[in-house]
Amino acid sequence: MVKNKEEQQVQYMTRRIGSTTYKVKVVFGNAGETMEEKILRMIQNDSSAEGSGCGIMDVPQVSRPA
Repeated sequence: MVKNKEEQQVQYMTRRIGSTTYKVKVVFGNAGETMEEKILRMIQNDSSAEGSGCGIMDVPQVSRPA
């Protein structure tokens, strides 16, 4: 992790799950990679690690009442 505060990007996210509110501090170093590039890389790495486990969903999964 980058120790120099001038090279760090800090963001806070607040999420509510149930009755608990979480405040998360996210720190990114200036590595030359944008947030979009990082997320796409993580998705590609995750999908390639699981192999070919993709398929077609038979019935749509909807949480709303019909």
